[in-house]
Amino acid sequence: MIVSLDWLADYVDLPEVDALTERLLLSGLNHESTKIIHDDAAVDLEVTSNRPDCLGHIGVAREVSVLFQRPLKIPTVSITGPEPPHSFSVAIESTDICPFYSARLIRGVTVGPSPDWLVRRLETVGVASVNNVVDVTNYVMLECGQPLHAFDLNSLNGEKIIVRRAKEGESFVAINHKEYKLTSEMCVISDSKQSLAIAGVMGGAETEISLETTDVLIESAQFAPLPVRSAARALVLGSPSSYRFERGPDPAAVEWASCRAVELIRDLAGGTFAAPAIQAGSLSSSQSTIDLRTHRVEQVLGVSVSLQRQREILQSLGFVEQESGDDVTRWLAPTWRRDCTREIDLVEEVARIEGYDCVPENIPISAVPVQRSPRERMVRVVSESCVAAGFCEAMTRSVVGERFEEFSSPWGDAPALVCSPPLVQGADRLRRTLLPSLLEARSNSLSSGSSHGDLFEIAHCYLRREDESLEGTVPVEEPLLLALATGGDFFYGKGFAAAILERLGVYEWSSAERPVSQAGVEFGVTYHPFESAVMQEGRSAEILFHSKGEKSRRIGVVGEFSEGVMKMCGFDKNSVGIELRLDGLEFTTKYESTLLSLSSFPSIDRDMNLVVDEGISWASVRAAIESTQCDALESVHLGEIWRDAERLGEGKKSVVVSIRLRSSKETLSAEQANSFVKAMVRSCQDRVGAALRG
Repeated sequence: MIVSLDWLADYVDLPEVDALTERLLLSGLNHESTKIIHDDAAVDLEVTSNRPDCLGHIGVAREVSVLFQRPLKIPTVSITGPEPPHSFSVAIESTDICPFYSARLIRGVTVGPSPDWLVRRLETVGVASVNNVVDVTNYVMLECGQPLHAFDLNSLNGEKIIVRRAKEGESFVAINHKEYKLTSEMCVISDSKQSLAIAGVMGGAETEISLETTDVLIESAQFAPLPVRSAARALVLGSPSSYRFERGPDPAAVEWASCRAVELIRDLAGGTFAAPAIQAGSLSSSQSTIDLRTHRVEQVLGVSVSLQRQREILQSLGFVEQESGDDVTRWLAPTWRRDCTREIDLVEEVARIEGYDCVPENIPISAVPVQRSPRERMVRVVSESCVAAGFCEAMTRSVVGERFEEFSSPWGDAPALVCSPPLVQGADRLRRTLLPSLLEARSNSLSSGSSHGDLFEIAHCYLRREDESLEGTVPVEEPLLLALATGGDFFYGKGFAAAILERLGVYEWSSAERPVSQAGVEFGVTYHPFESAVMQEGRSAEILFHSKGEKSRRIGVVGEFSEGVMKMCGFDKNSVGIELRLDGLEFTTKYESTLLSLSSFPSIDRDMNLVVDEGISWASVRAAIESTQCDALESVHLGEIWRDAERLGEGKKSVVVSIRLRSSKETLSAEQANSFVKAMVRSCQDRVGAALRG
């Protein structure tokens, strides 16, 4: 924001330039530069995005008034004159984008050059003079921060302004005389036939003010920040107006700016005020009510500021005291300070006006240790587990190119959200899974000569909700994911997935109905075959989370990548991917490991060679063994799988199972071990039709 000191002096008595810029810098308006232009000084101030009130000279003057305790002089506006009848009207069809629209008509103006004082002030702040009417709209915008626009009234078709969404593909020629194609997400100001302006961004060429203009319509409106920002970015058409609307001007300035512009135009271009304001909609103003504890300022800053001084500062900034008490005061934020919503915001206002240099450097400030949230603790545990396993953390972009669109997401079938314009050249789709980004990073790492390409990433992906009819839900879901990419086979990857889940206290269940030797456990996971276009058939699995009393849900996938993916990434060896959905696990998992004393008695190992049908899974065999609920069963492992149609029979396979038995009370005898094994064999025969191979 470039400020003219000659202009600023209209509203407040100014100190010396150096004192002014230093004090503004310390209060949050960083001083970029000062240039002397003619007899004026142009001071360039950096205005942060939360302070749109300082995007006008009056807002900066308000800061100066408070900092130097000098009176603020804001011009009063009044429009008086005849009010002849008219038939002009305004209609708002898109109230979500434009809550309020005001139009004022001036007839019989004489468009010409602006007076020297106006040209000089605009030139000082870097704005070229056009004509007296357009210059007034720019002047008022730079004065109060509320953008305006002037239309040539005689160029309109009909006597009605319509605020509506643009038609898909609608053509629009802006005042820069360039043609743009609009989308239905954009808002336009139109008459009965065509669009006249892109709401909050730029006006059209056909209704711009020219030397032949005699009747003028002054627009002053309130537009929602996000649609204006989206339209300006999509069209690559930023403007001083869009810059301010994106940040949210003061709602109370809408009418003030309109009256101020009409008043100046009548003074500089003549004409008559032909009608009162023609309005539609209602102003949207969200003023926060904030409680401030009297001791909080000293507690945070470490310096005492009297209650009376706190009141003086806040009142001078425009806050209105609604309730006063010995312990708590209640304040209503001004319309131009929508960034103030919390108690700490008021503390900051007191601090920056009182002066940060008043805060002592050597006085200890009492602090309360911050507790990490359950999700933060979970992410930390997962990250440490991955690093301990030898993985390196990657940080990749949230957008991917079209070639990765074939990667189906385990979390939904809805198409990817497309960014327009692309955030990164060649990458315009928000990723639905982290695996494509991680594979690309792994490929680049290996191709650069790195021998270690095991990577993990914890980040969000972006999913379009398939059921948009759900009320109260946002249209885009952003689950928190953990993805790992490494060499090896399916079992190698499954081992990593199991280790991470076990570190979170989530163990594998033998089936969806019962846990694996975990007394009192109410949740667990099971692995089931998973079909995906990017993973090999029979070498991938989905991980289902089971919790008592709730429906099972998928929380992960693990598998070897298909040949097509391997070729695309340039891998010559097997590569496996793991993706776990972490959101929600923080409320069910346990991070503190339970320490158990080891049994001092020796173990007994036994192997079982079982012949089962080809369709019987290892999980089913394991569940049959564990269903005996043998207290001495310490572990069950798959040894190997062997197939031989001549010896075993067609459609049969041999599964070698290794079990370990150990008692915590006594040394097991061979007879006890044999009886346990026989019970397990019988269970396998009954449940999965297994036969013990001799």
